[in-house]
Amino acid sequence: MNTRLKAKKLENYPLKAHTTLKIGGNAFEVYIPGSVEEIYEIKNSLQNERIAVVGQGSNILVSSQGVRERVVLTQNLKNYDFLDETTVKAECGIKSWNLARILLEKNLSGLEFLVGIPGSLGGAVTMNSSAHGQAIENSIECAEVLDLETNEVRTLCKPDLKLGYRNSFVEKNRHLILNATFKLQKDEHKQIAQRMDFHVDYRREKHPALSMYPNAGSTFRNPCPGVYVGKLLEELGARKWQEGNASISDKHCNFIVNKGNATSLDVSRLMYKMHQSVKQAHGYDLIAEIRYLGVPTQEEKEIWDQFTVH
Repeated sequence: MNTRLKAKKLENYPLKAHTTLKIGGNAFEVYIPGSVEEIYEIKNSLQNERIAVVGQGSNILVSSQGVRERVVLTQNLKNYDFLDETTVKAECGIKSWNLARILLEKNLSGLEFLVGIPGSLGGAVTMNSSAHGQAIENSIECAEVLDLETNEVRTLCKPDLKLGYRNSFVEKNRHLILNATFKLQKDEHKQIAQRMDFHVDYRREKHPALSMYPNAGSTFRNPCPGVYVGKLLEELGARKWQEGNASISDKHCNFIVNKGNATSLDVSRLMYKMHQSVKQAHGYDLIAEIRYLGVPTQEEKEIWDQFTVH
């Protein structure tokens, strides 16, 4: 490695604390850049080594066997800048809820829903996060991305991002969101705050609290408009399902919670049961919203092949 590399480097580093599910083994190497420029340095230094990117770790399951890929933690990339009165450009590591609060202070509407999402902006763009009629795709203008295969940096306009339901060009083609630019709308402070309160209250009522039981958010994508995985699983009696210390949430059947020291295999087995039960009862071939990172056991590999888009 280049000894002049500015980014912080850690070896044999536990990733468990960097995920909302609180599961995972150690990463061989972890890099914590303090700027976008340091990401370029890291990638150039590692050359053809595979890189995995983790923001707030809110929708990933890290293997209990560990991670061989070099991991970049984007937590310190949280700068933002207002390009004009209604346009903001923000780095990938800024927390989604924090960006929503910043926009509230500027009386800007369009990303209120981010206040209830415990992830980073990079992940929100990559997954085209949405809730209750608002979505990343409604406000985003462009994103600067790094191609993790070729080291090429380019700016993708909204059509190039190919934003769909819980997916994008970025995710499918191993790119890293460096920053994103959004065009918002002016609105009354009170109205924006009320919409944000609605999102917070809805999640508090319907979703398991991270402070009580670690979880990674929704487990599977809804298969089609008007059909909800949580409802299908509830009708199948999933509230009582458990594998090891991984359990279906009492509040929402599309959430898996870590009851304490659950392993990636516990979660994978429970996901398999959820997937197969819905498939057999309703014919839907569910796709995982959670992403797997690290070295799988043979059983885990076979399970994840069932519901991962390649």
